[in-house]
Amino acid sequence: MTLENLGDYCRQVEQHLTRVNGGHLVRVVGPGFELVRQWAAEGIPLTVVFRGIELKAERHRMGASRRPLRIEFCDADVRETYDSWRRAIGVAPAEGGAEPAAPGVEHPESGGSAAPDDGAAKRPSLSKYLLRAIDRLTRAAGRLDLSEALRDVLGGTLTELTGLRDVASSARGKAREDLTGRLAALDERFLAGIRGAIPADVMQAVTAAAEVELAAYRGRLAGDAWQKAVDATVDRLLRDKFGLPTIGQI
Repeated sequence: MTLENLGDYCRQVEQHLTRVNGGHLVRVVGPGFELVRQWAAEGIPLTVVFRGIELKAERHRMGASRRPLRIEFCDADVRETYDSWRRAIGVAPAEGGAEPAAPGVEHPESGGSAAPDDGAAKRPSLSKYLLRAIDRLTRAAGRLDLSEALRDVLGGTLTELTGLRDVASSARGKAREDLTGRLAALDERFLAGIRGAIPADVMQAVTAAAEVELAAYRGRLAGDAWQKAVDATVDRLLRDKFGLPTIGQI
């Protein structure tokens, strides 16, 4: 592992953590540095790390704590985001659990501490999940740099999402499963609308960034699998670029 590459990875994580903390600098040192080193060695892309940090930060802001978020508390969200991304692009862990290392970063010789196994975790609150998605979508829709077409997509999705939240708190059993299915379908329409609303040059740039991010996996993705992986990564990068929620995964 080169100090230069690891240092750049850590600096970018620290800068992103500072942004989600509203400019409050929390140094990535000690146990935090060791955690970030593990992410780098496991080949977790920075954009995936950023998404995991943002998901944790959203819940942190809605909780009782007023202290800045520390990187140590983001591990579970980063790893869950990474697992979701791998499933979306169709890449399972390599035999023995090894993953392609990030460019210029070697795997640790001994495995680092994995995310704790929560076992049979309690199902998350659907209404709270939708509240966070609505909050994120509202903030995205308020950006002044978005085109009218993109604002229309966000506004229409926000209206649908608000309507679904009204019934989420009382949805149980089959009703809850039906509602999650409707959310998945809404998310597909949402992403299709986003893709159709952005300029061609922006779409080309995001696609190129997705291909760079997936370069370490190119040998394990042939034919249609490569295009599926690129499409899934483009979707995530578009969410990151415009601060959009993931609506259909709960």
